[in-house]
Amino acid sequence: MVRLLENNEKTKIRDLYEHCFEEDTKEFVDYYFDKRIRENEVVVNEKDGEIVSAIHLIPKDAVVGNLKTNVTYIYAVATWEKYRKKGYIKEIFQDVISSMFLNMDVFTYLIPSSPENAEIYRKFGFEFVMDKREMIEKEHRRKPSHSVIRRKAEKSDLVKLSIFAQQAMDSNHRIALSKDLDYFKQMLELVEVENGEIELFIQKKVIVGYRIFIDGEILEEVLDSSLQTLSWQSDVRKPYAMARLINIRKTLRLLSFKDFKERTIRITDPILNENNGCFKMNFHHGSVKLDKIENQEDVDFDVSIGELTAHIFGYKEIPNFPTVCKKDSFFINDYV
Repeated sequence: MVRLLENNEKTKIRDLYEHCFEEDTKEFVDYYFDKRIRENEVVVNEKDGEIVSAIHLIPKDAVVGNLKTNVTYIYAVATWEKYRKKGYIKEIFQDVISSMFLNMDVFTYLIPSSPENAEIYRKFGFEFVMDKREMIEKEHRRKPSHSVIRRKAEKSDLVKLSIFAQQAMDSNHRIALSKDLDYFKQMLELVEVENGEIELFIQKKVIVGYRIFIDGEILEEVLDSSLQTLSWQSDVRKPYAMARLINIRKTLRLLSFKDFKERTIRITDPILNENNGCFKMNFHHGSVKLDKIENQEDVDFDVSIGELTAHIFGYKEIPNFPTVCKKDSFFINDYV
């Protein structure tokens, strides 16, 4: 049975969490279960009264196009080892994604812990939409000039930091988490637990960049264009974040296509029947209209919901399909 845990039940799944995520430190697990889990939803699958699988749903504010909207970060997908490969996680995903559609969510996202898990999520309609760049070797990292101060962020910096970060997101990306004050307050708490820090770059008393370190790795680096030579990120990339479109029509309202002629598209969605089938796409007065039609043998495009997600977010292009976002438009480096 798939159900939502009440707040007073959430401590029941700590054993399952620790069973599946042994690499997490005790300090981090304490922080998550003491301070964060009450804000999140936890959906479980039970067999004979025992919790066998669980996923955590973390609410996030994202800016899509020019508008802020609610999205969900799927976190800590877990099943007891003896119950794996029996379809319990699939049942949770089907229930959760259907609920997201009813709530008019634009998309949901997750960060797979391994290529094997990524293949599982593809079966539920997810596809990679963002790469993570590896750090360059220490000996090749450039230091800032004397005109740029580099120091650890303090609580008093967070208002100015959030203003800089949101302006950078708006300028460089079309899909990103809202970099508001609450975001950085949580990040400051997190780095204290996870042996990290938020590092600022300041020039003439103005913030011009920042890095968030977690356990020696860069979680997030945002630098003013004048500081790009100081980046510690290399050109070597590896797939990082996966996403899945939920309400296609809402997505198209937030992220406009360029002008195009009428097209027909067949979408295969393994969970949402509302997204599954043939659609006629029309572009009119700056917006896209999507109408479901009877199945046709001849369509202009035949794609999966994952392929459509990757194309719309600018990660992997569908040849000849109308453009929505340029490459690297999706920027969500997330933790909890």
